[in-house]
Amino acid sequence: TTQSIVVDSSANYWVKVTDGNGCEASDTIGVTIYSLPIVDLGSDTEQCGGTVTLDAQNSGSIFEWNTTATTQRIEVDSTADYWVRVTDGNGCESRDTIGVVVYNLPTVKLGLDTTQCGGTISLNAQNTGSSYEWNTSATTQTIETDTTGEYWVKVTDGNGCQSSDSIQVTIHSLPTIDLGQDTAQCAGQVTLDAQNIGSNYEWNTTDTTQSIVVDSSANYWVKV
Repeated sequence: TTQSIVVDSSANYWVKVTDGNGCEASDTIGVTIYSLPIVDLGSDTEQCGGTVTLDAQNSGSIFEWNTTATTQRIEVDSTADYWVRVTDGNGCESRDTIGVVVYNLPTVKLGLDTTQCGGTISLNAQNTGSSYEWNTSATTQTIETDTTGEYWVKVTDGNGCQSSDSIQVTIHSLPTIDLGQDTAQCAGQVTLDAQNIGSNYEWNTTDTTQSIVVDSSANYWVKV
């Protein structure tokens, strides 16, 4: 019964006005109140690497993202705040914003598969300050190994992001060479045998055979 009213529903509204003289007049108005599009990009999100799909819903509407995209869905892989404005078929607008954090994955490179003769090899997972899990049960950034096998490490950085890498290590045993004790004898010959049948031999006598016969006093060496 007031001069003005506030309405929020679609309907036909009429009013009858009676003035101080008892005279009456009336009027009717049709009011249509469209629902705003519901835009919900979800809660702020954090993840390790990859992409995040943002969906503005409201198929068939007009979309305006702060990335300049105009599609209903976008894929993002960078840390930033993203917002979208949605305009539906009635010209009604809504918008929403989401904060996205995409952490870089740790870069783990143990190197190319390697082969060497004897000794040890050092494997380094880099990423100082991270957590390390090797298939040897070690938890250090670097390990030393002298055994043939496949080695892998999983690295977890301060953001909880993980990466892994593996390497095949082949360490061949060195040939075992034993020419025996230094020897002295009266005249005659001495046979020196480098063993390791099928190998290549290099004596300081220039011989290239597995065994040699010597009859002179000297120091003799062989490389197999």
